[in-house]
Amino acid sequence: MARTPNIDTEKLKAQGLQLRDAAAVHAGRLAVRAADLAEQGLDWAAPRAQAALSSAIERATPLVESASERAQSVADRAQPFLSDIHGHVVDDYLPRLNKAVSESATALAAEGDLGSRARAARSASAQALSTPTRKKKCCKKKGRLLRALCFTALTAAAAGAGYVLWKRSQPIEDPWAEDYWADLEVEDYSADQNQEASAE
Repeated sequence: MARTPNIDTEKLKAQGLQLRDAAAVHAGRLAVRAADLAEQGLDWAAPRAQAALSSAIERATPLVESASERAQSVADRAQPFLSDIHGHVVDDYLPRLNKAVSESATALAAEGDLGSRARAARSASAQALSTPTRKKKCCKKKGRLLRALCFTALTAAAAGAGYVLWKRSQPIEDPWAEDYWADLEVEDYSADQNQEASAE
C-alpha cells in the first residue's frame, strides 16, 4: 500500500491568502505606476499631436484652395459645352430616336416574313438615326396674331369686370323718383275712437 502524504490544508490556505495579498499590493503599485506613465505619455504626446495637426492644416489649405480654384475654372469652361450638349440631346437626338422607334415599329408590323421585316426595320431605324432633324421655325405672324387675340381678350375681360363692378356700385332705388309713400292718406284712428266714445 502506498502511503499518502500529510497535507496541511490550513497551512495551504494561509499561504494562498499571503500570495493573494502580495499580488494585490503589487497590482496596486503597477496600476499607480501605469497611470503615472500614461499621464506622462499624454503630456508628451498632446503638444506633438497638436503641432502635427496644425502643420497638416497649414500644408493642406493652399492645396485645397488651388484645387477648388481649378475645379471652378474647369466648371466655368465646361458650362457652355454642357448647355450645348443638352440642346443637341433635346433638339436633335431625342427626336431622331423617337422617329427611329416609330419607323422600325411600322416596318415590323408590315406584311412579309420575319427576316425581311427585321431587315426593313433595321434599315428604317438606321436611316432615321442618321438623318438630322430639322428645327421647327416658328411663324412670326401666328405669334403676333396670338398675342393680339390674347391682348384683346384680356382687355375685354377687364372692361367687362369693370362694368359689372360699376353696375353693382350703383344704388338700386332711383334717387329722383317721387316718394310714393308721401301721398298716402292715413286715417286717424284716435279721432274715430273719440267720436264713438262721445256718442255713447
